[in-house]
Amino acid sequence: MDKVRVGIIGLGGRGRYFAGMFDKNPRATLVALADPNPRALELCRGRWDEQVSYYDSYAEMLNRPDIDTVVVASCDRAHHQNALDVLEHGKNLLLEKPMAQSVEQCDDIIAAWKKAGTLLMVGLELRHCVLFERMWEIIGDGAIGEIKLGWAIDNVSVGGQYFYHGNMRRKDYVRSLLLQKGVHTIDLLNWFMGGRPERVFATGALSVFGGTAANDKRCRDCAEAETCPYFVNHSRFMMDYGAAVECEDLCVYGQEADVNDQSIVSIEYANGTRGSFIECHFSPEYTREFTLVGTRGKMYALYNNEGNFLIRVSYRHTDHIDEWRPVFSGGGHGGGDQRIVEHFLDCALSGAQQDAEVLAARDSTAVGAAAEESIETGLPVGIPPCPWV
Repeated sequence: MDKVRVGIIGLGGRGRYFAGMFDKNPRATLVALADPNPRALELCRGRWDEQVSYYDSYAEMLNRPDIDTVVVASCDRAHHQNALDVLEHGKNLLLEKPMAQSVEQCDDIIAAWKKAGTLLMVGLELRHCVLFERMWEIIGDGAIGEIKLGWAIDNVSVGGQYFYHGNMRRKDYVRSLLLQKGVHTIDLLNWFMGGRPERVFATGALSVFGGTAANDKRCRDCAEAETCPYFVNHSRFMMDYGAAVECEDLCVYGQEADVNDQSIVSIEYANGTRGSFIECHFSPEYTREFTLVGTRGKMYALYNNEGNFLIRVSYRHTDHIDEWRPVFSGGGHGGGDQRIVEHFLDCALSGAQQDAEVLAARDSTAVGAAAEESIETGLPVGIPPCPWV
């Protein structure tokens, strides 16, 4: 085929964003959109009119033989069943992160993918950001030797705005922000450490958000709206990847909020390396930071949404320091959003499979899920080996 014919499941801000990217791409045709929410379908009709077909049930959409590829951008807890249904219908699948909400669900998806023999890719867009690609190249050149220890930090200044105004503040909906938010950075840390994660120990707490406010209290009616640092305009909220979306505006101090806003995770890898990950949702800055220590030197890297990327390498037994500032070309997730779409289309049109990337998506989900279990139990949690390796 010379064009990929695409259907989208889940038409929240992220789903509409993907729909726009595929619609504009000359190698793809946007065919159909599915969401049970009438408001989401209405928003899409306002943009695409009768150019595409609309479904309130994705099951009907999956029966169309002229759709060869499906993007799943539904809520996290729906990823497992959505992915299984797409693969059962023999479609290529671009599945937004996290892959699922447990390692067992990931293994179900991998089993269905192996049976289907189609393309599966998980939306870990940051792997395609120029900063992290350059880090990987420098590591591969041996600049810091064999990596033995690494740590990564997610500083999330917008944690309050993004996650505590709606359903994602509840564990019964999102399970953990280590999954919803953290898997991007956890995946990158796993990649740089070069080993499969085997055991996790974590601690966490809800330190700033949640509290005594009524669960139905909203920003739009609040007397403190002009002074609250976590106020959001529910009718037009700008996401960090450039999309303006409608959003919930429940009070961040609602009693039902029970998702941790800070976590510290320790990871043991099969190759003997050790890593740690810290996630903070009330930090003043919005950045990702990486530090990797090897037998020859140490690498520090900084990522922010504005594209002020930095890599700094220092070396043992010398004061010499090298610096790189990879050039940001624009786009969401450091340019990774557009590049993962191009990567996906390359694979879909060529028939290439992406086994290593699928296993990496499983590993990042496994770490996030094991970390949440460890926080809840106070015990270290082992990660079972993937049966498909």
